Amino acid sequence: MSIKKVSKESVVPAGVPDGIWADSNLAEVFPAAGDTRMSCGVHELFESVTVVEKAPVDDVLYILEGEIEIDADGVVQTCQAGDFAYLRAGARQTFTVRDRVKHIYVTYPRDWST
Repeated sequence: MSIKKVSKESVVPAGVPDGIWADSNLAEVFPAAGDTRMSCGVHELFESVTVVEKAPVDDVLYILEGEIEIDADGVVQTCQAGDFAYLRAGARQTFTVRDRVKHIYVTYPRDWST
């Protein structure tokens, strides 16, 4: 597989019913359980505080809309539309959304769900 293309029409966010990201919307473009070495998707979060005790993967975020505050091992950054963020595996991360944020994520390795 040299190129894997996904058309924008097939990127449809769906509600996450349970788990750490419950009550958010997620569209997995290249799924964590897929056949690529990385995963990618669009994630929309609403007012919430989410804690990841030990991030399982490296993660790059590109903020499309809104704003999110990220605390990674005590380093706090506020990211808004147009910003990129890199988060390393193993860090304790707290994501604070005061209203709504929509971002693209890319993880390596792909399986962030374990």
